[in-house]
Amino acid sequence: MLLLFVQVAQTQASIIVDAQPDTQNVVQVAVTDIPSSFYPYADVELPEHYSHLFFDPLLRWGNTKQLEYRLLDKFKTINSRKTRFYLKKKIYFHSGNSLTSNDVIWSLKEVLKISTLKKEGQETIKITRVNNHQFDIESQFTQAQLLDYLTHIFILDSRFYKSNKIDHNTPQKTLPHPISKLPLSGTGPYQVAGFYAGVNLSVQENRHYWQNQPIVKRLNFIKIQSPESRLYALLANDIDISEQISNKNIETIRLSGSKRIYQTSASNVLFLTINDQNNTIFSQERARNAIHLAINQAGIIKHILNGTGSIDRVFKVNKSEPSLPIYDVKRAKSIFKKIRGPKKLSLLVLADDSIYNDKVIFALINMLKKLEVSLEVTQAETRTEWKALQFKHDLALSMWRTSLIEEHGVYQDIFAHSLLQQYLTLQFEAQEQPLAMADKIQLFEQLQLSDTIIPLFSKNKIWASDKQFDLTHLFSINGIPYWHLLTIND
Repeated sequence: MLLLFVQVAQTQASIIVDAQPDTQNVVQVAVTDIPSSFYPYADVELPEHYSHLFFDPLLRWGNTKQLEYRLLDKFKTINSRKTRFYLKKKIYFHSGNSLTSNDVIWSLKEVLKISTLKKEGQETIKITRVNNHQFDIESQFTQAQLLDYLTHIFILDSRFYKSNKIDHNTPQKTLPHPISKLPLSGTGPYQVAGFYAGVNLSVQENRHYWQNQPIVKRLNFIKIQSPESRLYALLANDIDISEQISNKNIETIRLSGSKRIYQTSASNVLFLTINDQNNTIFSQERARNAIHLAINQAGIIKHILNGTGSIDRVFKVNKSEPSLPIYDVKRAKSIFKKIRGPKKLSLLVLADDSIYNDKVIFALINMLKKLEVSLEVTQAETRTEWKALQFKHDLALSMWRTSLIEEHGVYQDIFAHSLLQQYLTLQFEAQEQPLAMADKIQLFEQLQLSDTIIPLFSKNKIWASDKQFDLTHLFSINGIPYWHLLTIND
């Protein structure tokens, strides 16, 4: 099935022409999930993995720490709180409607309705139309924070969505061939060609894309939940590219000779927190230090993550220090004996679909055994349960992830949205006066240096592909695939 969208005299109309499928040039991509909605700001939100197929943000992160202009032509600073933005001209949505500042204003208002996208300070954002291609944004964010925030705001065709009464919070129905009505309207490089809920999503090039046409014209995303099944499908040449390969299978793929491995990184950390609310012995820094000394972080990276991660990459306090923290069981045992440390400790974890969770917990149990400490593990099934139990355990293990890049935004995400939120709030409230962001960051670093919060590791995401495909430049610095950049080797 091939759908050709022909724009007529740059009007708002579009004609859908049905043609025979070109089955020879469809790239098959195995993914862990298929979206249930094509609307990026619904409760059943379209993941960014797919959003960039159909929509463009104003700007985005490239594969280095540099911002790339997308729908923006430029911006300029009006004052410390106000920035003027200039849109590129002659950009059209899938419907044929032209992009204007009205679409940006409407899209941002849609974002502000969604609690999952809200950040502290976001309510202060004020956007004002200057003309058809210019608008001003005033906010309490620094300009760097604002730009980082805008990389996650996808611009929608306001006229299309206003005129089509779509319940965005109802999962999308199956869209078999032929599609008689546009299911979405963005400015992105691809358009929906077919959709089967929970099974696959087929996309094809937007022939009127404002930038260069994608080299790969058609992609078929297939849901294969099991890592082993994705691996078998790749090795059997049933698929061309696979998301989220298990690190234990890296060597198998390399030995095949016909496949390639790619690792992408984003801001993510598995944190271990030590709580002195439940056991006052941990108000002593040397007690916390003993726990840290007993944890072999390098061993976790090597044997559990198979080298596909790093230690304290995101939150390295002192860049001049050695990259690996000290691992010294003998010293840890000596400290714990002198302070008469407890023989039993409790660990709280949140139920996680990560295949590493159980292995890390098992490793911690065995490492603390060397201190003659028995570790009892409690699993919280929900974030609400976690919040109720957090201060009733000696240790807590929590994963945090974000796709933000700018430093203040990254920390703000931890303070507002991570499982450390309650714990950090308690630390901040203990200060004599409200803390500015720079002071909060400094306090967070002190909590690391005193072994109150221990970043255990950051985990890379692993992709694999047939050698004919080059994924080298596909991923942004925060690990998002931009599929229109997929290239084919000669």
